[in-house]
Amino acid sequence: MNRILPRHWSLMTKLPLTITLMVFASALTIGLVVIARDGARQTARLETQTLALARAVAAAGQDALLNRDTWALYRTLDQLIERQQAASGDTPVVDAAFLDSEGIVMAHTDAAAHPIGLPLIAQGPLASRQISYALGAAQAKLYPAELRDPDMVHAVVPLRVDETDVGYLVLRSSMQPMQAQLRKDSWLVLAFSIGLALVTSTLGILISRRMVSPLRDLANGLAAVSQGGRAEVREVPLIDRDEIGLLAERFNRMVSELERNKRLEQDLANAEKLAGLGRFAAGLAHEVNNPLGGMKNCVNMLRHRPDDADLVRKYLPMIDTGLDRISATIQALLGELRGESNAHPCRMGCLVDLEALIRAEIAERPIALTWNVEPQVLMGVSISCTCPHVHQIIMNLSRNAIAVMPEGGSLNVSARRRGGELVLEVADSGPGLDAAAQRRLFEPFYTTSRQGTGLGLWITYTLIQRMGGNITVDSAPGMGARFTVTLPTVPPFKVPQKESERAA
Repeated sequence: MNRILPRHWSLMTKLPLTITLMVFASALTIGLVVIARDGARQTARLETQTLALARAVAAAGQDALLNRDTWALYRTLDQLIERQQAASGDTPVVDAAFLDSEGIVMAHTDAAAHPIGLPLIAQGPLASRQISYALGAAQAKLYPAELRDPDMVHAVVPLRVDETDVGYLVLRSSMQPMQAQLRKDSWLVLAFSIGLALVTSTLGILISRRMVSPLRDLANGLAAVSQGGRAEVREVPLIDRDEIGLLAERFNRMVSELERNKRLEQDLANAEKLAGLGRFAAGLAHEVNNPLGGMKNCVNMLRHRPDDADLVRKYLPMIDTGLDRISATIQALLGELRGESNAHPCRMGCLVDLEALIRAEIAERPIALTWNVEPQVLMGVSISCTCPHVHQIIMNLSRNAIAVMPEGGSLNVSARRRGGELVLEVADSGPGLDAAAQRRLFEPFYTTSRQGTGLGLWITYTLIQRMGGNITVDSAPGMGARFTVTLPTVPPFKVPQKESERAA
């Protein structure tokens, strides 16, 4: 049926139309089969009745035929016609004739067309063959199938005396009344089939609406689900408890689960935003406190020696640099929070200024600083970042190293170029880290120090990842720790003259 009906038709149309066509075809086929079988039974009954009537008439006129009493034969035929009229045409006899053994008419119901003493006139080739068959028949029988007239039933009964045929009775009955009744029945069957088809089409429309409406609602619901949050997803009303009803129930359950998951996702998103804001605030506080600590050391030194001009000349630029770092850090973190990026090719000559800041961070601690950052090597190296970010990385690693050596030790900071990478190393002679601490070292808020916040290494790791670099740690308990940072270099860019002078 799907191959017959267009595929773009809706199920609301195809379902009642399919039901209507199937019911109409079934009713029409059954009706025609019943009519055909009834027609065959009526034909057989008419043939049997015609033959029985012919035998009765032959028996009634046998003596008159032997005596060649023509008037008696006519009276026998007249009585036949009268009985047929009285019987309301139960066996509609068309004509009948008595013939002698030579086929000469002895009596005929239509005497004008078939005179006595002449051979029986055949009306057409089929009638001629029927007469020849009748005259040559050995016993009373109907015509065989190939000699049967579609509109007539023929019966031939031989009249015998001492096994000798002395004459014949030929009788014909019309099949037209029966055929007219069959045609009438066929029209009734057609009308019944059409009426039944109309009734079933109405029922099919009602059934299809009842069945297709939930499916259409399901299709619209699935379309809304596929659009995510752009369309409202509504539950499908439950009509029946059949398979479609079960499907609708499970769809409604899915919609409820989606709504619940959507609310959970929204709650998680809000919680993630709050957590992100918390980490941002903590990171901002951490990055601001670091230069503030160095600036506080400078201020303390100046407070104790306010008249030392050399000390003032040394520490005032450090305080100014710390303030610039705080401003740059805040601007960079706010830009990242808004999804902005101000990264650009940055010359690594800016790392030279960090030595003084790290020495100020060490202050009076018994820590030996080894500074292996060659200005002439780094001036031609550029990475995609901002200078405050690189400063944060080295300063965070250096401060952690200083914090784990309160009794003193050694700190080694180096920078070199290796192929297409910039390699930064910060090594200390502190207590080192075990394997468990190394696995969690870059998690936010994880720290091995009571005074630490656990954000320095996490911020460092985040910055390195954004630059496309990598950080590794090589440490063991009692063996110190070495942090190695690799950052991809980019082609250098030309800076204005004033900026070049400031960098130098």
